[in-house]
Amino acid sequence: MASLTNVVVAGGNAAAAVARVEMLSPAGFAGLAVSNGLDVQNYVSERQPDLVLIEGGFDDVDAFEVAGKLKKNDETRHIPIIMLCNEISAVQVAEGLDVGLDDMLAAKTSNEIVLARLHPLVRLSTMHSEFRRRIASAAKAGIIVDDGDVQDVDDKNCRVLFVGSEFESVTTLADSLTATDVKPELEPDFFKAGARLAEETFDATVIVVAEDEPLDKALFLCAHIRNNPRLFNLPVLIAVKSDVVRIGDAPYVQGASMVVPLTSDLEEMTAGLRFLVRRQRLRWNLHGPLTATLQTGTADKLSGLYSEGFARAHLGHLLEFGTRRRRNLSLALFSIQTVAGLDADSEDARLLMQQAADWISGLVRVEDMAARLGTIDICAILPGAAEPEALQATNRITGVLQNTVFKLPDGSPLAAPLWLQSGAIAAVQGESVDELISRARENLS
Repeated sequence: MASLTNVVVAGGNAAAAVARVEMLSPAGFAGLAVSNGLDVQNYVSERQPDLVLIEGGFDDVDAFEVAGKLKKNDETRHIPIIMLCNEISAVQVAEGLDVGLDDMLAAKTSNEIVLARLHPLVRLSTMHSEFRRRIASAAKAGIIVDDGDVQDVDDKNCRVLFVGSEFESVTTLADSLTATDVKPELEPDFFKAGARLAEETFDATVIVVAEDEPLDKALFLCAHIRNNPRLFNLPVLIAVKSDVVRIGDAPYVQGASMVVPLTSDLEEMTAGLRFLVRRQRLRWNLHGPLTATLQTGTADKLSGLYSEGFARAHLGHLLEFGTRRRRNLSLALFSIQTVAGLDADSEDARLLMQQAADWISGLVRVEDMAARLGTIDICAILPGAAEPEALQATNRITGVLQNTVFKLPDGSPLAAPLWLQSGAIAAVQGESVDELISRARENLS
């Protein structure tokens, strides 16, 4: 399958919209330019893109009005919207948050930063897509999940950990935000911050980089968060006193969600935090209905994961969707060889399989589906993931499993590390479920 993300680029300047589409194309975005503001709703409703990028204004209608209509329409409100404005003021940010924008950037922002800010929205779009398809698959299995109104999120009373070596700057910044809906907590030590983030629950973290201070510690903490199985979805905002343009996209490469200048008015940083917190809480809203699809009729009794029958049926729907929309889909496979060396019906085998299943289900993203395949195999269906990304996730999970102490029924540890084979492959155009699973098994190492 091709790795194309479908995006509608809307803006009154037709040439600029076309140029933006051309800029996005090499990065894997299939774009459609729309210059008439009144046409945007129909284009988005009909084509159901993964993202909408509004650049500049329109001659016939206000850009915020266009975004607001998309977010109020049941057919389009789930689609992430990012707006590029000539100038970002406090008034514009407030209006953008009010109509439900998912992000805002200055039009002069470099292409590399625009792309970096688009990638988290692609993930959000993938979550929405999997959310709708998994609930539909569950309905076919006789399980009706009340999804509620998952789009209703707020950014109130957000708990944020502020981290920075220059404690005075961090304290001043946190004190300035106490009058807002941000509940700041301070941690000057980067290593302690990593431990606190792993043990406590925060809506986001802000890393403060003082003027002329190296980015090393901030980038280290970003990488630590993204590599932690419990934290990899946590929003990370880096506030810098130096020139954001000069920094480039290095923080984004290491996992930062947003980089903003640390100015005296704090408007851009506060707005960025609110955008990030809303996204995080939307993920939480989607999590409940997604996990509710795992019930008696869809679950494997031994492992507690999705059953092979349900996984195959759902995978078939995803393959069909991926072929139609040219979207990435990968399959990770974990073959627990230690279990193969035991009596399949023994208590030892059952306990090891259950423990491995618990770890794998806890290490995948909420939009991924972990299921049992056969006696010793566990798969993870990864919608939206290209093969390199799937391999990275597979290697991370394999590393955790190989360094985990598994217990036997009597409570004693397994004498040797868990032995498993693993691998990941991307689905190809027109491939069947059996063909994909067969290739995955052949690819184990």
